[in-house]
This record gives sequence, C-alpha cells and structure tokens, in this order.
Amino acid sequence: MNFKDSKILIIDDEPDICNQLCELLNDIGYSCDKANTSEKGLEIFKQKSFSLVLLDIWLNNSKFDGFQALEKLQGIDQSIPVIMISGHGNIETAVNSIKKGAYDFVEKPFDSELLVFKIKKAIENYILKKKIEKFSRKDLDSEIVAISKSSKLLEKKIKEVSKTDSNIVLIGDEGSGKEFVASKIHDSSHRAKKNFKSIDCKLDKNKFEEQLFGSEDNQVIKELGILDEVNRGTIYLKNITSLADKLQGKILRILDEKKYYRIDALNPNVLDLRVVASSNKHLIGNLRKDLLKKLNFTIIEIPNLSNRKSDVGSLIEIFSSEIFIEKGLRKKKFSSEVISYLIDLDYFRNIFQLKKFVEWIIVMLNNIDNDEINLNDVIGLGINLVEKKNVLSDDSMNMNIKSAREDFEKKYLLFNLEKYKYNVSKMAHEIGMERTAIYRKLKLLNIKMDLEK
Repeated sequence: MNFKDSKILIIDDEPDICNQLCELLNDIGYSCDKANTSEKGLEIFKQKSFSLVLLDIWLNNSKFDGFQALEKLQGIDQSIPVIMISGHGNIETAVNSIKKGAYDFVEKPFDSELLVFKIKKAIENYILKKKIEKFSRKDLDSEIVAISKSSKLLEKKIKEVSKTDSNIVLIGDEGSGKEFVASKIHDSSHRAKKNFKSIDCKLDKNKFEEQLFGSEDNQVIKELGILDEVNRGTIYLKNITSLADKLQGKILRILDEKKYYRIDALNPNVLDLRVVASSNKHLIGNLRKDLLKKLNFTIIEIPNLSNRKSDVGSLIEIFSSEIFIEKGLRKKKFSSEVISYLIDLDYFRNIFQLKKFVEWIIVMLNNIDNDEINLNDVIGLGINLVEKKNVLSDDSMNMNIKSAREDFEKKYLLFNLEKYKYNVSKMAHEIGMERTAIYRKLKLLNIKMDLEK
C-alpha cells in the first residue's frame, strides 16, 4: 500500500463541503468517495477499502450523528483513521473526539494546509501500522510449513482453491490448524483486502444469531453483526456441524439468496461473501445434506501432526520466535538436540498442543543464563523420554501459562518426593534446589505431607 492507493471517504451533510474537500484531495493525488448521510457513508464504507474517513460531527437528516457514526465505523474496521470535522468546534469537542477513538479533529472553515498535513500524517500512520503488522507476521505465520509430503499437498491445495471463489469445507481433528488454513485461503484470494471473520458454531443459539446477524430497532441499527463486517470478504464457520438444524437452514438461505436480515429488521441486506466451514471428520455426517452440497465444492482434509513429523522442527522454531516476541522475552535458541528430542518424544497430537508445549518450555526456562536451551535444561523439567514419564498432563496443556506452571511444579515435586522416598535432603541435592526452597514451594502449592524434619 502507498499514498497513490489511498482512498478517502468524506461524510458531511453539506454537498458543497464534500465537493470542496474532494477537489482538494484530488489535487494532491488522493481519490475520494462522498456521502451526505451517516447511513450512506456506512454503506459505502462496508463496500469499499479506505485509508481515511473525514466525518462531520453534526450530520443533519441522518440516523446517526458523527459520534454515533464513528462508533459504527470502528465496529466495521477500527484500524481506519477517522478525522472529525465541525463548524462549531471547541477544545472540549476536539478532546471528546479523540476520547471516542477519532485520530484527530479539524474545525470549519478549513485551513487547507493544516488539513492536508493532518490527512497525510493520518494516512502515513495507517500505512506504517499495516507495514509493521505485515512485517511482524512475515516469518511467523505467513507461510505454511511444507516439508512433509502431506503438508506439501495441503499447500498445493490452498494455492489452487485461493484462485477460485468457491465455498470450502475443512476437515480435521481439533487443533490441527483449520482456522489458520482458512485465513491463508482468504489472504491468498482476491478478497484479501476485505475482512476475514470467524464464528464458532458451538455458541448458544441466541448468541450465535446475535453475533452473526446483528440487530435493528425501528429500522435503526442497534448492533452490527459479523455479516455486516465480512461483506465482500470471507467468513469462517468453525465447527459447523454443531449448528442446530434450523440454524443450518438459515445459513443455507443466506448462501442461496445472497442476502440476510438483521434481527428485527424489515428489509434485507445484499451479501457477497465466501464461506469456509470446518468440521471434525467424524462429525461431517451431522451436516444437512442440502447445506453440505452447497458448501462442498472443495473438501480439504488437514493432516494431523503425526503425519507431519518432518515439519515439527520448523514449527518449533516458528512458534518459539513468535512466543519470544509476544511475551517480550529475551530470545533463546532451541538446540538441535532439543528439537530432535522433542520430535522423538511423540507426545503431541496436534499443532495447538505443540505450540502450548513450546510456550511452556520457554516460560519455565526463561531465567536460565544461556542464549540456548539445551537438552539438560529440558530433561530437568521432568520430560523424560527414556523412562516414558511426563509430568505435563493433557489438562495443563489447555491452561493459561500461570496455572500450567503451578500444575507442573506440583506434579514435579510430588513425583520426585515419591522417587526419593520423601527424603527432602536427597531430593534437594538431586534436583539442584535448596532444601528450604522446596519447603517454601510445598507450602505455597498447599502440598501437605508428613515430610522429614
């Protein structure tokens, strides 16, 4: 994206102001769209891509005033900067605009030089954020790791279906990376500049409908739904076989008629979107046959990690890089021995579990002085391949990191207490921990036992 690609939306109830601003913007190389009401502005904003919105606070003959329209715009895409404009401005109005999420405020009549300066700064900031976002994701999750035969085939299928606009069903076990694949299909398609939104079909029926369709009250939008936000983009229907038969029928109707109604709405909204749905392969039979027929132009099966063993090393490196950045930790490298050891451990059933496991190791070993995590460090955590013992439970893999750490420490201490027959002195020597520190930790974790005095 560069300045030549930047399009600006002007929402003002005075046509002369809209024309004046558009001429100014055209002279300096921007293109623009105009709207004289909030509802028309929101409609255009949903349909096209913009780098900036100029929004009048006092919108006469509109359903929403400028501040209400600002909230609606942010609900559709909060990354787009909005500059508020008003002929009745004061310091309080300007401050209120910024508090409500506007990028800046300008007062009518316009100082052209100041207005152009603020527009350029806002768009420059927007483009910079997009570049940073793209850069930060570049090495972490922008590409499929494709070393194994099964993942190379998956990568090939993603490239093929991304060239089409067909609906897709992804089949795979929980944690196999179905949502990631859905997002890659969107990012590689002609819809990439529009939104990608997901919704879990396991949601309660009422919550699902509220989130998907949004609602109206007397023909005024109360809440925007995911369908409002994803128009001309891609929607990911996670666990679609969990939907009740009636809701499956509503999805089918949307796909057939290419329109939808917000809850309590009188009039429909035209809809253009691509659907990527997902299911566990054992549950695909629960889907209505007419809906499956509408969706399954292409079915893609996502391989389990057990079929992608040669990908595990690269996945560990990618996940560790991502985790160090996310948590702001000093970067450490996993030694080749550790990566080989974890591959051979054969403990992970899916990608989600592998990532959680890597995160757990990184957090547990955050305080070591070395820049490399070596095999002794990992084995010291109680991960023992030879004895086939692992103190990390399936439950702890799904906890937050603080709870997982406590869960591990408790199991680790209990395991070693049993191993050394409750001889805390011997245990302290063997695991390299001060005897008094062990007692403190036992008390902190509420482990009550008749230990040696």
